[in-house]
Amino acid sequence: MSLEVPPSAQPHCAVHPDVLAGGTCSRCGAFVCADCVRFPLGSERVFCVACSKRPEVDYLEAFRLEHWGRRDSWAWTVGMLTLSLLLGVFLSLASGGAPSRKEWLFSALYLASVPVGGAFFLGRPWARPALVVTPLVLALGAGVLEPAQRIHHLLSALPFMFVAVLIHRDVRNRLFFRQPVTPGALAAMWNRLRNNPIARQAFHFGLSGLLMPLLSPLAVVCGVVGLFRVKPQAHPPIGRRGQALAGIVLGVLGPLLWMLVLLPYLDQHFGLVRKD
Repeated sequence: MSLEVPPSAQPHCAVHPDVLAGGTCSRCGAFVCADCVRFPLGSERVFCVACSKRPEVDYLEAFRLEHWGRRDSWAWTVGMLTLSLLLGVFLSLASGGAPSRKEWLFSALYLASVPVGGAFFLGRPWARPALVVTPLVLALGAGVLEPAQRIHHLLSALPFMFVAVLIHRDVRNRLFFRQPVTPGALAAMWNRLRNNPIARQAFHFGLSGLLMPLLSPLAVVCGVVGLFRVKPQAHPPIGRRGQALAGIVLGVLGPLLWMLVLLPYLDQHFGLVRKD
C-alpha cells in the first residue's frame, strides 16, 4: 500500500490552481503558493495577497495612507510664518512716513519668499527644495543691499537653512508632499507615534518628575498601564517595555530624591523642618 498522495489530491493554490500550495494564509486559511506568500513588515505570519493588503494586516501601509497628502505641522508652521512675514512687511510700509529706496528694496526681497512659503503650504513639490535655498538667497540679497553686513546676514541665515533641511528630510512632511518613503523610515515613524505611546509618556513624566515631583505619580500610573499593554507578538507589535519600566523607576525615585535633597536644604537654610 503506497502512502504517497497523488498530485491531484494535494492542496493547490487558491489563485493558481495548477500550482501546489506551500502553506495557508494565517488570516483566511486559503492555500497559497510560493508566489502568493506575503510577509508584511513587522509580522512573521504568512498571508495571501488579498489579506496582506488589508489595513489590519499591513498596518504600515494603512499608516502611510493615513498621512498621504495630509498637511503636517511643518506645513502649518511655514504657512503661518509666511503670512506673518507678509503682514509685517505691509504694516512696516504703511506705518510712518514714505519708505526709503532701501526699505522698498528690502520689502521686495522679503516678499520674494512669500510664493515659496505659500506653495509649501499648498504642497507644491518644487517648494520643498526651494524652502532650503530661500534663506541663503535672502541672505545674499541682503548682503548686496548692505555690503558691510554681508557676513552677519549669512550667519543669520544658517539656523533657518538648518531647520529647512530638517523639514526636507522629515518623513511626515514627505508623506504630505506624496513623496516615496522607505519601509524602514515608515516603521520608525510608526514606532515613534503609535507604538505604546503611554509607555513613552511614562518615561517623559519620569524624567520631568525629577524636577517636578508632582508628575511622578503620573509616571508610575502610565508606566504600569504601558507595561501591561506590551505585546511583542501582537500584530502590530506593541513594545516599549524598557520605557515603561524606566517611567515607573523614575516615578518612584523622583520623590525620594526630593525628600533626601530638598528637605535637608530647606532645613539648613530656612529652618522649615521641625526638630524635636
